Amino acid sequence: MINIVPFPVLETERCLLRQMKVEDAADLYQIFSDAEVTKDMGIDPLDNIGQAEGIIHFMNQLYDQKSAFRWGIIRKADGKLIGTCGYNGWEIQRGSRGEIAYDLGKAYWRQGYMSEVLQSAISFGFDTMSLHRIEAFTNMDAVPSMKLLERMGFKEEGILRGYAMFHGQFCDQRCYSLLKLEWNS
Repeated sequence: MINIVPFPVLETERCLLRQMKVEDAADLYQIFSDAEVTKDMGIDPLDNIGQAEGIIHFMNQLYDQKSAFRWGIIRKADGKLIGTCGYNGWEIQRGSRGEIAYDLGKAYWRQGYMSEVLQSAISFGFDTMSLHRIEAFTNMDAVPSMKLLERMGFKEEGILRGYAMFHGQFCDQRCYSLLKLEWNS
């Protein structure tokens, strides 16, 4: 188990990565109520702001339990939450690896935000969490996410059959990984 206290705060050129607060619920609702954003997350679009508040509480609970953590991606220019990024979990005893995941509001797609954020989050995983390997999983047709991971240096390892459940059905996912020695070179 990795003990990350206090909640880590990271800064990039345009963004601040910090723990989400209930005050972020309206922005999170705006992002997660968009079916195009949630289609690769395995959740239905949100129907109300209360669901966004529940997600924030859930994410913060995972951090308190030291089992996962998720940053809110805050755009410095206006203090708006534009997405989330974090580690869905990690395994230290059998391999020093973590699973990174991310999402971004559609209005911010293809502007370089996630490349900027992942650069910082991956460095944190390798340098602060002492991970040896970072994994990411995508749906089979999540081409923008696959391209992003490849630009960040991740290698596709293969297809995991029936690996995740989306909308009540098992689906295949692509597995990507990045090793610390690849990141540092």
